[in-house]
Amino acid sequence: MAFITNRIISYLVAIICFFSSLFGIPDAEKPIAKQYEIVGSGSCDVGNGKVSIHDPSIIQDENGTYYIFGSHGCAAKSDDMINWTSFACGVNDNNRMLVPEGNTLRETLSEPLSWTDAYQQVNNYDPSQWQTNIWAADVIYNEKIGKYCYYASCSVWGTTGSVIWFATSDNIEGPYEYEDAVVYSGFNNKTNNDKFYSRTDSLHYSFTNISKLFKNGSLKLKEIENALWFDENGEYNHTVYPNCIDPALFYDADGRLWMAYGSYYGGTYIMPIVEKTGLPDYKYMRNHEGYDIYFGKKIVSTTFANELSGEGAYIEYDKSSGYYYLFVSYNGLHALGGYNIREYRSKNPDGPFADVMNNDALDLINTGAKLFGNYKLDCLSTAYLASGHSSCLTTDDGKMFQVYHTRFNVGHDGYETRVHQMARTENGWAVVLPFEYQGETINETGYSVSEICGEYEFINHGTISNGCTDWANVNDIIAPTQSITLNADGTISGLKVYESIKENTNVSSRNVTGSWSVKDGTAYITFIIDDVTYEGVFCKQADESKEKTEKIVFSAMGNNNECIWGVKQCH
Repeated sequence: MAFITNRIISYLVAIICFFSSLFGIPDAEKPIAKQYEIVGSGSCDVGNGKVSIHDPSIIQDENGTYYIFGSHGCAAKSDDMINWTSFACGVNDNNRMLVPEGNTLRETLSEPLSWTDAYQQVNNYDPSQWQTNIWAADVIYNEKIGKYCYYASCSVWGTTGSVIWFATSDNIEGPYEYEDAVVYSGFNNKTNNDKFYSRTDSLHYSFTNISKLFKNGSLKLKEIENALWFDENGEYNHTVYPNCIDPALFYDADGRLWMAYGSYYGGTYIMPIVEKTGLPDYKYMRNHEGYDIYFGKKIVSTTFANELSGEGAYIEYDKSSGYYYLFVSYNGLHALGGYNIREYRSKNPDGPFADVMNNDALDLINTGAKLFGNYKLDCLSTAYLASGHSSCLTTDDGKMFQVYHTRFNVGHDGYETRVHQMARTENGWAVVLPFEYQGETINETGYSVSEICGEYEFINHGTISNGCTDWANVNDIIAPTQSITLNADGTISGLKVYESIKENTNVSSRNVTGSWSVKDGTAYITFIIDDVTYEGVFCKQADESKEKTEKIVFSAMGNNNECIWGVKQCH
């Protein structure tokens, strides 16, 4: 009965939208944006050429300069991907990247902020505590528009009260001019019989762009009427449909533009974008199987095995392999939350995406190759924790990079941005090299056995997202570091396999045997450890000590979704 009632309400609302477009009846009253101090300003520079940008997304402009855009209106640039300088930071009226001279931030972003204000008003948030957020920006040069397009979201923390929007600029550093909202989440299908669309009653979808899309013909009456966006009470079904945050744009091999987005609410979705408008391609979604007419297609399910996690998706097309690589962050983003990056791949831009074990990203289990987790190498002054929300860049010379934010074992949630080079394995997966990028190049002809043999600092990152709730237990969630030896006869000495649970990476251990081999004339390596096969690459990197000592390192991915690192020790 509730389903029938909701269908009737949907039909009535669509009719009202239709007649309002014919006779000029004004749209539903929207909540008045509250005015209050918007905090956050200054620089994201933290010294030594490093920056503190959350949820970083990387792009290279036509002049060869590298840019990172992230949350909180922050951005930085670099000529070498090693030394970064901040040029915008803060959700405030003085952020000239986003706010033109003479405007306020709330004037500039009045449409998306009116939605998050409405969400907080209807849900009885204290007006003095209302949030003004700009999250996870991604910038892409749109060839048809002929401008840089800045996609980002405004959202209410811990809810699906979110909206993705975009702005454009002739200059990659802005100022960006707001264009339009792209997609909303968190709305409902409720009405008030005394006053339709009452802003104090509910967050009816008339407050979103759905009414406009119906009026301009992008959505049809039956599509709105038959939508399954709501539960039996008319509330937004966030277990199925996405939280509209974390946009990530990319071009496919045929030049079509796409946007991946979403978070642990409902999973990750993808939608095609009309290049000349920068907005969703509803015609494409209408005519292709597996697509919701408004939200697009789900490509990653919320993963129950990892506490409903999975966010910050980024897709990178790699011409050399022909794969679309999908990177998604699992678990909690705070320092003790166990944040880590998972990898899938597909031959199609919209999937299906699978991991090394051929698990579909839509499976509700712990899937995805875990690129790395919490770790402490000898040259580091502190352990790296909760690294995630990454982006990827492939440069013209074929190098691939992973860019992300990381936290540290220092007793608080402070973070910095990191750039690591990736290496392609012989079987076409991308692995992350252990140290920050310092200009190294992978030697495609490899190294001699005498150079390779010796003692290594060794880490197996496992497959579990390791987190805890108390700083007193932080050492339990850091991957154990071993000392192993690669012997000239192809054997490995000193290997242990650690049993791990979420709260402890070293419940118990056992000694195991292993072997290693290199493919002649290449940097490709193969390890067999406890019947697991790992494919990877050797490289020389400067470590992260003050001396930046050059060392032979390896990174490899197992056929069980584990990744391993090794750093040759200097004696």
